[in-house]
Amino acid sequence: MRLGISSALAVFAVAAVVLAADDLAPVKETAVRLYDQGNYDEARKTLEDLDNARLLDGPLLYRLFFCEKATGADDSAKKTLDRARVALEEEFAASTSLEVAFYLANTYTNLGRAQDARQVAHDATAKIESGGITAPKSAIALFQIGKLYQDQGRQDEASAYYAKAVDAFDLTDGRYAGNARWALRYLGNNAFARADFAASEKAFGRLAALGGADAADWEALAATRARLGKYALAAEAWKGAVKTNPADADDSRYAARLADSAALIAPLPAAAPGGAAFTSMSQAELEAFLKARSEAAIAAQTSTIDPKLRAETASALLETRRQFVAAGLEYAVRRYGIRETAFREGYAVLIFQDRAWEPPPDPEPATSDADTGGS
Repeated sequence: MRLGISSALAVFAVAAVVLAADDLAPVKETAVRLYDQGNYDEARKTLEDLDNARLLDGPLLYRLFFCEKATGADDSAKKTLDRARVALEEEFAASTSLEVAFYLANTYTNLGRAQDARQVAHDATAKIESGGITAPKSAIALFQIGKLYQDQGRQDEASAYYAKAVDAFDLTDGRYAGNARWALRYLGNNAFARADFAASEKAFGRLAALGGADAADWEALAATRARLGKYALAAEAWKGAVKTNPADADDSRYAARLADSAALIAPLPAAAPGGAAFTSMSQAELEAFLKARSEAAIAAQTSTIDPKLRAETASALLETRRQFVAAGLEYAVRRYGIRETAFREGYAVLIFQDRAWEPPPDPEPATSDADTGGS
């Protein structure tokens, strides 16, 4: 198939044969489908064939730029992005195409021209709101409208369109999976910021189920589950982050262990004894609290206790552990760097070893000569 496409386009370029738009539609559709499936290497090859025949419009030039960038051709990508800008600006001036507005706004964003991107997005959505153009109904069009609202910082409208797009996408052949992940990530992060943790878990859970979630997505899912008190599931999500990026996942390993401990010893307190809620503490306050609780636990571990007080000591250590784990999870959810802090302050063992929270062993009974067979 590649040979056939390349040969046909080569003939066109060399012989300057004028082909009807219908003749090229299947080739363009192939390029767009490959792009939508995230197959950027193959999409790039087909788009380059079209480009050599001078058959790329603004949206297709933007796609070529993105494919070049995704496949490491940074120098070519910069040049193609500028070509896309010129073509899209010309098309936008005389077009009501939502696709043109979408790709022009993306182009400006990639060029660092945020205000221009915002203006293009505003102009496009204003036409929809005024009835100047009819809002398209396809899933990808709904996504594009959502992105245009996102470019303007209009979260409610962006969220509404992204939610409609996610429900409408047909992902059976992998097409639009990248768009769905983008939309779900946006929905999940916005819900988390609003403290709507149930909605955030739903969005990030759907994203994870799609496949292709990155470590940050798994960490976000873990954080929202931790906020909901679903500690075992939070641990699973943090372990998902570890699997996705094992070379740079120390914080997720520590967080997963804290979540496993939370599931074991729940319920956790919401606040320090007689003090502030953990969610309201600053980073420095959380660190001071973790240090104090760890010192209390270590002191109890290294002391000698009356065997009669063993139950009381175990109960006190359990409450100390609950406080420590609650503060540690809050620290991890905020991504402050729990591994470095725990290592620096010397309480990593308290995160990873359950026995570090057990009372010290009872002292050995005193022995006499008779006990040892002496005379």
